[in-house]
Amino acid sequence: MKSSKLMTIIVAIIIVAVVAGGGYYAYHYETTGTLKMSAADSPPSINGVAAVYVTFSSVALHSDKASSNSTGWTNYSLHDKTVNILNLTASNAAFLSNLSVHASSYNMMKLYIKNVTVHVSLSLSGILNSSTTINMSLAHAFALVIFVHPVTVSAHATTSMVTDFNLSNNIELSAHKFNMSATVNVLS
Repeated sequence: MKSSKLMTIIVAIIIVAVVAGGGYYAYHYETTGTLKMSAADSPPSINGVAAVYVTFSSVALHSDKASSNSTGWTNYSLHDKTVNILNLTASNAAFLSNLSVHASSYNMMKLYIKNVTVHVSLSLSGILNSSTTINMSLAHAFALVIFVHPVTVSAHATTSMVTDFNLSNNIELSAHKFNMSATVNVLS
């Protein structure tokens, strides 16, 4: 008798676990899409600069459908992705990550940058050529981008977004300072 009750309880626990796990999977699968993030640099280029390596650490997206009891922000890691974005355009932007995000409309983004390194080419009358590396100090902890039009990520779909920096405005070489500002282009 005791083993029959115990077996019934075990079977009930297994059924509840399977239903709960399946429900969670179905909810997550049915309500997520992919946000393909890339980075680029708007022309014009900077004289004497050979490369600008930016280390992106994370991104936070703000849902325009946030409830009153929530901040609306969700953080995603970019795993300290370092890319050279100098002279890249939207058509050949540096890939950062495919993020699995909740299907929603987003109206703001915080892009966290950990490090910026600038490689400068030096030339002395065409006789001596060398280069130097400058580690830039960051003016802010993140670049806040407010979308003019909400970026919509649909379930089971991929939305491609390019964060476009204007390095000629972002970089102050003499002060070794990187001022973070960017615009966003949604490609699909």
